Amino acid sequence: MTEKEIKKYIDRLNNKKVQESIFIRPINETIVIGKVWCEQPKENDSISNSSSYRFFFIKNNLGVYVSAVLDMNSDLHWYVIPEERKKGLLTKALKETILPYIFYEREEQRITVKLEIGEKNYANSKNVALKLGFNSLNETQTEFLLKKSEFDWSFENLNEQNSRIGNERIQVLRKRVNYASQILRKVSDELLMAYEDDNELLELSKEVKSHTWKIENLIWEYEQSE
Repeated sequence: MTEKEIKKYIDRLNNKKVQESIFIRPINETIVIGKVWCEQPKENDSISNSSSYRFFFIKNNLGVYVSAVLDMNSDLHWYVIPEERKKGLLTKALKETILPYIFYEREEQRITVKLEIGEKNYANSKNVALKLGFNSLNETQTEFLLKKSEFDWSFENLNEQNSRIGNERIQVLRKRVNYASQILRKVSDELLMAYEDDNELLELSKEVKSHTWKIENLIWEYEQSE
């Protein structure tokens, strides 16, 4: 994913025009984790079509989104808008929040710093990696690794928060689950008529259908516990 694309998602968050493309969850006062859909699902999508990307979006002290970290599991790709660079914002976010969040899920994190991004950008990104405790894996210093067991947890600052979903939105989600169930049932019917076997798609359809009310139950349970 290019820096131009990442900047586009930062702008959408600041302009509050995320629509159906970005779903976020606060993990502390200035950082949210987000699921980003580059394209909306369509019936003619290829079977191998990917789903969402996981991002960490970072705000400055004014509450404006200025940076993002794309979590590709085996690599992290970060971007900071030009006017907010060299302020330590990215390093602080990674050290206190993003890496702790990641290390609750995995035992190590790799990053790649490509020489092709330019001498200045390469030097800046490499310095961020080294400050965080990453160790170089090759002579050209483009591959870095940080193990969970070697990470300094003393600066951890995580505070996840739930966000309420209004009743109107709940009904939209229920209708989408119901639609998914009906599509599965339709595929089941076609397979049954062709082969007298649907490989348990009908049962899957019924299971999906049951989640129309499970959505409401889930939300009710969480709101009652707050």
